[in-house]
Amino acid sequence: MATRRTPAAASPPPAAHDQPLYRQLYLRLRESILSGALKPGQRLASSRALASQTGLARNTVLHAFQQLEVEGYIEAARGSGHFVSPLLPRADAARGAAPAGGPVSPGEGPAPLRHTFDFVPPSLRRPIPAVPFRVNLPELERFPMATWVRLQSAVLREARRGGGVGELLGEADTQGEPALRRAIAEHVSIARAVQCSPDNVIVTAGAQHAIDLLLRVLTQPGDAVVLEDPCFPGALSAVLAAGCEVVPAPVDEQGADLDAALRDRPATGSAPPRVLLVCPSKQFPLGTTTSLPRRLALIDWAQRSAAWIIEDDYDSEYRFDGKPIPSLQGLDGGRHVIYVGTFSKVMFPALRTGFIVCPPTLVGPLTAARAVSGRHGSALEQRVLARFVAEGHLARHIRRMRALYRERQKVLLQACERRLGGKLRVEAAASGLQTVAWLRAGSDDREIARRAREAGVETAPLSRFGLGTPRPPALVLGFGGFDAPRIRQAVERLASIDWS
Repeated sequence: MATRRTPAAASPPPAAHDQPLYRQLYLRLRESILSGALKPGQRLASSRALASQTGLARNTVLHAFQQLEVEGYIEAARGSGHFVSPLLPRADAARGAAPAGGPVSPGEGPAPLRHTFDFVPPSLRRPIPAVPFRVNLPELERFPMATWVRLQSAVLREARRGGGVGELLGEADTQGEPALRRAIAEHVSIARAVQCSPDNVIVTAGAQHAIDLLLRVLTQPGDAVVLEDPCFPGALSAVLAAGCEVVPAPVDEQGADLDAALRDRPATGSAPPRVLLVCPSKQFPLGTTTSLPRRLALIDWAQRSAAWIIEDDYDSEYRFDGKPIPSLQGLDGGRHVIYVGTFSKVMFPALRTGFIVCPPTLVGPLTAARAVSGRHGSALEQRVLARFVAEGHLARHIRRMRALYRERQKVLLQACERRLGGKLRVEAAASGLQTVAWLRAGSDDREIARRAREAGVETAPLSRFGLGTPRPPALVLGFGGFDAPRIRQAVERLASIDWS
């Protein structure tokens, strides 16, 4: 093979400059090989010559050669030096001829994508800063971590004594650990009047995962799904990802108005909706509790239409006055209503554990779908969680947090009345981690939210959650995860922004 001097490689990407010198040289040579500047079979300059050209130590060059050789970019021939691997395709052949319509766009694959998931909002793609007034954020510093650690240690000790460490650290039951399913069934039966047994419970990686699984099983692309308007962005994203048609149901003071949704639906000749997804105990983000007549109407519609209702019960345990509203699933008897719950709001988001309570006919299909999307969760975490629930620690934590959130909302209401009176009107939420603050008529809630963010305060414009129903401008303010001093400081910052 002819000997040629190694050509100057392309400059390394900016991120490479803070890496070790051998790594920078490796990246430059790899880029030259991939771009075709160094051809398959071409001999590289010797390590000594390349060290002289670049001003690097010879060992640095040898280290870069070694990495390229391990990855298959170059080959060493004893006594002859290093050569670009002849097995690599030529750069022009690898790229292929440009299509008739012009060059291929960056990121475009060999076949058209079904969709690019550009409908998934940034708030679901990356964490939102944990600053006031982020919504759906529970108090995390008050979680009884010492109890959690003690239970985890106990589970591990018992596994070691019984020779079950391999079982504990291996694969979990795809439907969920039996002990956790029992604990969940007992908890929701008492706290939420859900009618179920452990056999009807499927453990998921959170409520979002549960909704995604349900839509995969219950719908086909093109089916119609009714969503509350406004609604949680995760629910909307799951429906769009399933390729379904969104039918908005406007929410009023009684909850989702299904009659209005079906009446206003365009007469396209498409089939009736297959699924209705609602938050009847506390609608997100408005906080409305669905009235009993509306609840009965929803169940009647599901029975007449042979449709399913997915009940998303995300934080109803935190009702400030009186007992939590009984579940829609309990009212239906579990025939057409599928109950979805999560531990993210009552414990901590990183736990990533939710659950589905469904009729027996759906257990098999949903468990199979769970196996496809992520076969199982952690057996260790599920067994610890089972004890946390069964021994009453969850119920005690909920009681403590309910009182704490009631007090924090009171602080928010008083601070806003004192410093922001006339600019917004904050509703007193009956439960949960956030509430709605109505702005003056004609305000742009997205612009106000942008200015608040610049001042270091996180708010959610109500218009962000809308599907088309006109509403007055408002901000959704989360208070659950922030103590009184932080709430007051954030209100002061809000008072300093331009509200015009």
